[in-house]
Amino acid sequence: MASLPDQLPVDRFKPLFGQSAERRMAGAVLNVANQAPVMARFDVEPKAHANVMQLYDKVITPNRIAAPPLLAAFSQQRHMLQLFAFQPGITLEEVGSGWEAWVPMVMAQLVTLQQAGEVGRSALKRRYSRFKSLLHKLFPSVIAQALREGGSRIELTFFVFLMRVTARLPRVLSHGDLHRNNVLIDTQQQQVALIDWDRWAYLPLGFDVALLLRGLPWAAVETLAEKRVDQQLGALVFTYLFQCLDVAHFMRSEEAAQLRARIYKLYKQFKMYPGISQ
Repeated sequence: MASLPDQLPVDRFKPLFGQSAERRMAGAVLNVANQAPVMARFDVEPKAHANVMQLYDKVITPNRIAAPPLLAAFSQQRHMLQLFAFQPGITLEEVGSGWEAWVPMVMAQLVTLQQAGEVGRSALKRRYSRFKSLLHKLFPSVIAQALREGGSRIELTFFVFLMRVTARLPRVLSHGDLHRNNVLIDTQQQQVALIDWDRWAYLPLGFDVALLLRGLPWAAVETLAEKRVDQQLGALVFTYLFQCLDVAHFMRSEEAAQLRARIYKLYKQFKMYPGISQ
């Protein structure tokens, strides 16, 4: 409270956000005197703030992406304080049974994001910050897990194949950290909002979808993903990788064998229509 700027006469403070995997991240809902409540995020690296600000200015705000508006930012020694409009609701993770019913609304936002990202590709220049893409750790983590579990040569060769597939998938503007706790649901207004845009990047198609649907059986992921071949291929490739991390000895399971066969089939279709993502 003592570190808040003088411009914020706060009369109520509710902790929010908590910890991140990389470093301590704190936030709160602030009740500001004679104003609507706001969501504050503390200790934001200046470069990370610049990346988020750029995305809001060039993509989120002009294209009306469902995200809490970024209202202001204040310098605090070596870090920044970000203020967002208060967003009512609960996280998609907290919805519980039936959360999948909200997925089409999130998918619609991803499509808008991808389309806007294609138009503004030359204007978006991400600066280096601690918030790297989760993708850069994914393949090393999966391969290390496979080696710990005594993965066969065939299984390791399949990872090399998946690397080639992801290299060929179109790279689209992505949220980059779209787990279900970063999706807010306003059940009263029947609206969704995506939060925590620190890891936005141009990533292979399907990464956001697979992360959002992480934990579901691959057949359910394919059903909920868009019906285009490239969308389904990307979603299933990353679903396979996440399952390798989440399920012990997944690679040796019958489900993994079925998923590998489905990925091979989709990839053959994808190669037949190289312009499908355009």
